[in-house]
Amino acid sequence: MVRYPLIRTILAGAVLAAGASLFSGCGGYEYAGPISLDRHPWLKGKKIFIDPGHGGAGGTDLFRQGPNGITEEEANLKVGVILEHMLKKTGATVAMTRTRDKDVPLDERISMAHEFGPDVLVSIHHNGSARRADGVNYPSVLIWGSREVKPESYDLASILLEEFHKIMDERGSVISDHAVFHETGTRILNRTSQLCPGVLGEGGFFSDEKHALRLADAQYLESEAGAYFTALSRYFQWGVPDAEVMFSCPMRRAGLLSNEISDTKPGITIRVMSGNEYPGIKEETLKVTLDGVSVGFKKIADDMFLLKYGDELYPGGHSIRFSFRNQRGQSSMILRAPFTVSIGAGDRDRLVAEGRRLVGRKKTARKGLHMLLSALSMSQTDPEAGKIVSPIVSGFRAIGDTASASYYEQALVHFYPDSVEAKKIRTRVLGRSGCRFPGDFNGRIVKIKADKAVSDKERNTPGNAFQRIKKFFNGHKPGQAQ
Repeated sequence: MVRYPLIRTILAGAVLAAGASLFSGCGGYEYAGPISLDRHPWLKGKKIFIDPGHGGAGGTDLFRQGPNGITEEEANLKVGVILEHMLKKTGATVAMTRTRDKDVPLDERISMAHEFGPDVLVSIHHNGSARRADGVNYPSVLIWGSREVKPESYDLASILLEEFHKIMDERGSVISDHAVFHETGTRILNRTSQLCPGVLGEGGFFSDEKHALRLADAQYLESEAGAYFTALSRYFQWGVPDAEVMFSCPMRRAGLLSNEISDTKPGITIRVMSGNEYPGIKEETLKVTLDGVSVGFKKIADDMFLLKYGDELYPGGHSIRFSFRNQRGQSSMILRAPFTVSIGAGDRDRLVAEGRRLVGRKKTARKGLHMLLSALSMSQTDPEAGKIVSPIVSGFRAIGDTASASYYEQALVHFYPDSVEAKKIRTRVLGRSGCRFPGDFNGRIVKIKADKAVSDKERNTPGNAFQRIKKFFNGHKPGQAQ
């Protein structure tokens, strides 16, 4: 069904003659749709990166040509230019990868995104099918990886899909871009996955005869741009959660190791920001790991949580990784705070020996696991790294984390194929799962703050670490540089 009468249709001849130039830039275009652009104050100041997909090849790429002369790059650009105009009217800051029908290489688009530093990235596309005779048509929204590694992108994708369904009768779904590009996903979402939330919208099939008529209608193009606009508005209104991490000890920022501390018993606090008018978060949704091992936390203020990582931190590289949802149920990105505990002579060998002993007992397995992971961070390429990875597998099994145990078992086989330990289990592991190369997702690095002067007395006195962290944060606004 063509919902929008062609009272404002761009005639096919004019489309072919003028192409995307009718919409190149906002100077000659004014949005005339039903959305009141002055009623979205939460968009003001937001940085939004718009990527109208493809470009410059519509005349030669037969696959991207649809019925009646429509091309995907033309439709992508027109929707993008309308959306750019709408967002700028609200006070948002917008960057476009292209404003005319030209090819912009993917690597250049990715560099533009990183230089711009957006709050969100939207790549605008329309789908095509070799099954054109079947009239294939539906909307879809792609995210990189999975819902588990990009929960914030899944939230935005779900909202955008709802808006697509309001202007199309056909039903679609949110899918991983790995369903299409199995090894890496889409490059634009892959290479910006640690930068910001990102989605790739497929607003129906340009290859479908009925939908091609819609895409040649200016009123429909405004409605599709309106779907993107409304989705972005709802997303920012509900809030994009963020956080920062604070250490109650001095931290060395430069030198051989980044974020280096010498204190093995610091107070480490996560300060959460809801991104909306409702302070705090849904505490039950806060999930925190240290080097992939789940750790507890203590709430010390509405927006502050002190990590309970155990007796001490061990020498080596570490990563705190966490995520949560705000009171409106919107997800943060997967966030992380990398740091290093100073390494001394013999630390690695000591941790390996003690860690192997402790993981053998259920009561001490968690402590031994932290030791072994610290040791592995110092020697990933060591010829005997397999001797560390193998007991790590046992340690995760001992604490009941079968998913991580399976990951490290796969890592042992794939990352260290020449090790004695890998050869012992290779046939069994590959026989069970085949070539399933293990991959991990680090997440986006958060702002890390550190106290510059903490006395030994303050550091070691119970309770004082909590008070000092509160005092520190009371004097530093969220996002303020240290």
